[in-house]
Amino acid sequence: MNGLFKSAAALALALAAASGWAQAYPSKPIRVVVPFPAGGPVDQTARALGAKLSTSLGQSIIIDNKGGAGGLLGADAVAKSPADGYTLLFSSAGALAIVPHIAPSMPYNPQKDLAAVTQALKVPAVLVVAADSRFKTFADLKAAATGDASKVNYASAGSGTTPHLQAELLKREARLNINHIPYRGAAPALTDLMGGQVDMMMVDIPVVLPFIQSGKVRPLAVTSARRIPVLKDVPTVGELGMPKVEAYNWYGMLAPARTPAEIIDKMYGAVGAALRSPDLKQQFEQQGVEVVGSSPAEFGRFISTESERWGSLAKAVGAKLD
Repeated sequence: MNGLFKSAAALALALAAASGWAQAYPSKPIRVVVPFPAGGPVDQTARALGAKLSTSLGQSIIIDNKGGAGGLLGADAVAKSPADGYTLLFSSAGALAIVPHIAPSMPYNPQKDLAAVTQALKVPAVLVVAADSRFKTFADLKAAATGDASKVNYASAGSGTTPHLQAELLKREARLNINHIPYRGAAPALTDLMGGQVDMMMVDIPVVLPFIQSGKVRPLAVTSARRIPVLKDVPTVGELGMPKVEAYNWYGMLAPARTPAEIIDKMYGAVGAALRSPDLKQQFEQQGVEVVGSSPAEFGRFISTESERWGSLAKAVGAKLD
């Protein structure tokens, strides 16, 4: 019995220590890895969130951009980091739901080596053409892109990116005959779209909204379930008879898989509070973005569902990691 009591006492002390450690968290700066270069929409969102979290948690939030391989390099760095809550991942869908299906080899398993904290945002895409395009409506585009005579092409931010697969989803559901022209990022793709080198493009709304508002590109449809307030005159894909084309990019926070549940829950609460702050919420709404703030369990299930959806499509269209 003596040994049993000693074991129980040791376990109680360990649990108490773990609880105290979690309550003291964070006691030093937190590094948030963004697996994409600085300046993009994921990076901008992480920095806006980081400023709020720094104030509420009382510690600096350091944004660390580790771009490369479609987000794989940054996500892998977090998966292999100490599970103490001081290295986190803020990523979009690509590194978690698409890249694992198209990379030649995977150094991590996103659903086993990373723990979901919260889905922060849902980001609808918009189908755009150049301002002087002959396509004034989606019906015009579909008429030109139907049949063997079609010469319509579309740009993407790269093979295997969410915009690429969203365009392929549109192609399948609308039965379009369109040719894919991949670029290395949304910026050069948009430049060629506005210059008339390509005909159309699916792109996250925050990326292209300034060009829509300045009249440089014309929006034809949004991929959200409801119309976007900042693009209230643009029909949804459902209104155009293609409900299965409803699709979003999304951003979320994750941690190394063995991070204590108490720390996961504390970060989930802090991110949720930041997302609900009036100024940040207004900022996202003005960009056509929907705040989510799902629980760790909900986000984990969502990643699994999204992985199945995009993974099967990526394989079907032969997407490759550039």
